[in-house]
Amino acid sequence: MRVSVTFRHLEADQGVKNYIKEKVQKLQKYLVTPREVHVVLSVEKFRHFAELTIIGDGVTYNSEGKDRDLYTAIDQMVEKMDRQVREGREKAKRKRENALPFLAPLQKKRKAAGGKEGSENPPLIHRRRFPVQALSLEEAVSELELSKEDFLFFINSDSGQINGLCQKDGGYEWVEPYPK
Repeated sequence: MRVSVTFRHLEADQGVKNYIKEKVQKLQKYLVTPREVHVVLSVEKFRHFAELTIIGDGVTYNSEGKDRDLYTAIDQMVEKMDRQVREGREKAKRKRENALPFLAPLQKKRKAAGGKEGSENPPLIHRRRFPVQALSLEEAVSELELSKEDFLFFINSDSGQINGLCQKDGGYEWVEPYPK
């Protein structure tokens, strides 16, 4: 992590730079991959301003501190950044926890079947991807006959909606969605 400090209307001081680097290093435990950290220190009349920008992979955080004392402004800036980064991590964690809500019914069925909740083998869900193309119903039937698959998804050229077609008992079953 590269830390750069810019002084505006202030004299550059190595002690202040070391203090900032020490404070920013404590934030690194919350950040996954920070690439660049930039701190701007400035003074206007009697107030000191400290601005912090952290740039990581796809994420940019900004915070600012203002006070009569430069070190207090730096502390405010770091506290705001700490809170911002922790909240961002918690938000991402909540999103990951809620990412697969459809697994909950599978886990309930598995538990009812006698499986342990914390067992090593998760329920098996296989993902298959199919290209979808616009076809009429007749074209979809001929496409399904040519393929080795048992089913076909297509965009119905008449309705513009995704439809399904599967082979069943020597015939075909056509699945078409409709609004409730």
